[in-house]
Amino acid sequence: MGLRINSNIPALGANRQTEQANKALTNALQKLGSGLRINQAADDAAGLAISERFRTKILQGQQEMNNLQTGVNYAQTADAGLDVQQQATQRIRELAVQASNGTLTQDQRNALNAEAQQLMGQIDDVAQNTQYNGQAMLNANTTTPLGTEGGAQVTVNQSDTAALGLTGLDLSTAAGATAALNNVDTALTRIDQNRAGLGAQMNRFESNINQLQNSVMNATNAESMIRDADIARTVMDRTRNQIMQQGGIAAILQGNVAQRSALALLRG
Repeated sequence: MGLRINSNIPALGANRQTEQANKALTNALQKLGSGLRINQAADDAAGLAISERFRTKILQGQQEMNNLQTGVNYAQTADAGLDVQQQATQRIRELAVQASNGTLTQDQRNALNAEAQQLMGQIDDVAQNTQYNGQAMLNANTTTPLGTEGGAQVTVNQSDTAALGLTGLDLSTAAGATAALNNVDTALTRIDQNRAGLGAQMNRFESNINQLQNSVMNATNAESMIRDADIARTVMDRTRNQIMQQGGIAAILQGNVAQRSALALLRG
């Protein structure tokens, strides 16, 4: 090939290869800096779209777990109120058994009845004041959606003296105390059923949380396989491109030798 001055073909070819090595080196350094194989859509358009769908699923799963945990907390709060009511009702039953004793005086029965009335007032207070995030939970039948796929919701049955059948109890007479026992037993059964229902719901929510944790973990793993950079491979790519870059610069320098030779001929 003859000597040329206007066009330095060898240097141009070396420059093109060097630019490609520079671009690849920059890309490798970006991956190492971010830890991601896909930093922009141009890196892998299809992979980005797939990984974004996984990421959406991950974010939804994480929020659903939070919602379900809120449901567990809600049910636990209601159960705590029911536990207080259960203890009060058990005490009322104890007082009714005591008041049914024919050996007691009227004053003694009146005292027992007064305590029972206070306990029934406590049951209604608990029904009114047991709240979660400002929402009363026991003064009416409530169904609270948790905002998850499948429509998970918390259901709490009304639990006050009216719903439990405790209104009108009178322990001031032996007959009244004896009659009250059936009502109190019915109230205890209703509280037990309500608590059992809440326990079953809490177990179901916990099971759903575990299932979502597995789903999120699998989706995270799939998203990572697509989006995250393989550090070992990226380091090898960086090293190769650094060598190619340095070799390209050396080739450009060598490509200029031919033009200097042409200049030497013109000087001669």
